[in-house]
Amino acid sequence: MVIPERLKEFAASDKGRKIMIAAALAVMLLLLLSSLSCGRKRNSEISVQAAHNEDISAMEKDLERRLERLLSEIEGVGSVSVMVTVDTSSRLIYDRNVKTEGSQQSSSDNFSESFEKQTEVVLAGSSKDPLQIGTVQPQVRGAAVVCSGASDPVIRERVANTVAKALNIGISRVYVTC
Repeated sequence: MVIPERLKEFAASDKGRKIMIAAALAVMLLLLLSSLSCGRKRNSEISVQAAHNEDISAMEKDLERRLERLLSEIEGVGSVSVMVTVDTSSRLIYDRNVKTEGSQQSSSDNFSESFEKQTEVVLAGSSKDPLQIGTVQPQVRGAAVVCSGASDPVIRERVANTVAKALNIGISRVYVTC
């Protein structure tokens, strides 16, 4: 074999060693640069998540203030404090293409059918990012209400029903106490 002999001669020469060392350094540099760019991507994802958590916290505070104002209008409630919890993530909705392929054979004795369904996400332009068509906002998990009038069962029921209807959640997700 001529190629392995030439490769051995090349590696044994000073010029060959220098080229191999330079190539190894270039590969290590490329690996280092790619890991740094991935680190930047992770940092930007972390900052996006932090901003998202702040949005959720602001959403919870806004709901709590609005519910406190609403519940204070109910006769006999007295002083009110509300805590609302929501899911910690919203979901992004991406555009999709659905391809369906199939074949169907029919005869008097035999019947066979085979279909294949493929779903693929639509990419936006040359950036290779998925095409986002919407966002599903976080859903309310539950609410806790502390009010001075909750010792009366009628007031407690009114408060629980009001919160459940206002937040569009089941009454089992609302806790009212005094």
